[in-house]
Amino acid sequence: MICVSVARGRHKQVLAECEHLVEQGARLIELRLDYIRRQVDLKRLLANRKCPMIVTCRRAAEQGNWEGGEESRLMLLRAAIAEGVDYVDLEEDIAGSIPRWGKTKRIVSMHDFRCTPENLEEIHARLAGLDADIVKMATMANEPHDNVRMLQFARQSKVPTVGICMGEIGTPSRILAGKFGAPFSYATFHHERALAPGQLSFDQMREVYGYDQIDRDTRVYAVIGDPVANDLTHVILNAGFQALKINGVSIPLRLPREQLLDFLADCQDL
Repeated sequence: MICVSVARGRHKQVLAECEHLVEQGARLIELRLDYIRRQVDLKRLLANRKCPMIVTCRRAAEQGNWEGGEESRLMLLRAAIAEGVDYVDLEEDIAGSIPRWGKTKRIVSMHDFRCTPENLEEIHARLAGLDADIVKMATMANEPHDNVRMLQFARQSKVPTVGICMGEIGTPSRILAGKFGAPFSYATFHHERALAPGQLSFDQMREVYGYDQIDRDTRVYAVIGDPVANDLTHVILNAGFQALKINGVSIPLRLPREQLLDFLADCQDL
């Protein structure tokens, strides 16, 4: 499943984009409240929703757009829970101060915009221990090996885990998240409005990569290069896979030549 992030300044724009996404087949939407410029009207945003929604309100520390005080942000997240939102995203440092209530499920998250830490297991244990229904770990990929570590870890986790590597190098982790057991992967409404480094659009995830058809048995074919961002080989291959109903996906993989052999050895464990 793909979770599409909606981040607009006005309630009217948010609602219009949500309606459009549902018409296009979206099954999960993230509302980025930190982008709304006026006082947030949760009742208006949530009352007539036509698919499950995640409420998220990011601070500048997580590259969010929230400009209010921290207590106001916490009150907004608590209010979303009181309104019965389907999911609420809580960063590690606040999850303990916002208890579970009602039917709202808890996504406990962490972001590292510098690297993919070596101690993923330790970090995951902390997040899962905060009464998490889903753990989200978003880290920066500095080398292709980071994708392998994140995907392997997500597959082995007992608590449902969305493990994302950010940046161009981290693109494979977004496309292959479902193959390795993630309940969903994130996408943006439009490719020109990415909310995190390397984030793909809803259309790209569905039409180019066929995300919802990827499963554990899907064969993965990487188009390797450095650079590789403007190479369209994977687009052509995926169109062929879809036309011939082949359970395969081709992904772009930015891989420096000197890292090729080590990365191929890593892939044997996937």
